[in-house]
Amino acid sequence: MLQKWHKGMAAAAVVALLMSGCGQKPAPQGTGATPPATSSQGSGGGNTQGTAPQTPAQPQEKQLKIKAYYSDDKLENLVEKEVSFAYKQDQDKYAAALQALTVSNDPKAVPLFKGFTFKSVVFKDGALTIDLSMSPESRLGAGGEEMLLRALQKTLFQFNEVQTFDVLLDGKKVESLMGHMDLPHPFKRGQN
Repeated sequence: MLQKWHKGMAAAAVVALLMSGCGQKPAPQGTGATPPATSSQGSGGGNTQGTAPQTPAQPQEKQLKIKAYYSDDKLENLVEKEVSFAYKQDQDKYAAALQALTVSNDPKAVPLFKGFTFKSVVFKDGALTIDLSMSPESRLGAGGEEMLLRALQKTLFQFNEVQTFDVLLDGKKVESLMGHMDLPHPFKRGQN
């Protein structure tokens, strides 16, 4: 009789342990185990659906093709080249377009912006503000500076949303980048 009683108590203890969950901890994320669902008939408020918060999705990389402008090898005429680049957010496409002006793998298309660093490019309400710096070797003569400014206008005004852009040199509005051509503050669409 005592043996039956011990077996009955042991079975009851096992059932009680199984029903209480035995102090189980929730399974860590990514193990494939699903957390227990919560009741949707709670006391109100909070996440009652039993779903884990979702992490924000990383923006997908977008591709863009534009015309970029360089000089010919004699520094006499603008050369138009189609370039492609990738960017993640719309704000990044302007900086990527400007960066495309600094390099060329075609010996007949010389980058006018070689030696330039674009420190910041900010777009807001149709206006683009570009803060750049230039190395001493990036200085050009009057004809080169004029081509550089035309290349900048032609490149940036391909973006329909850009109505104006302003160029700052090391954070300051300057009268001229290289001392030859006046620098408007800002450049306006349709302005020559």
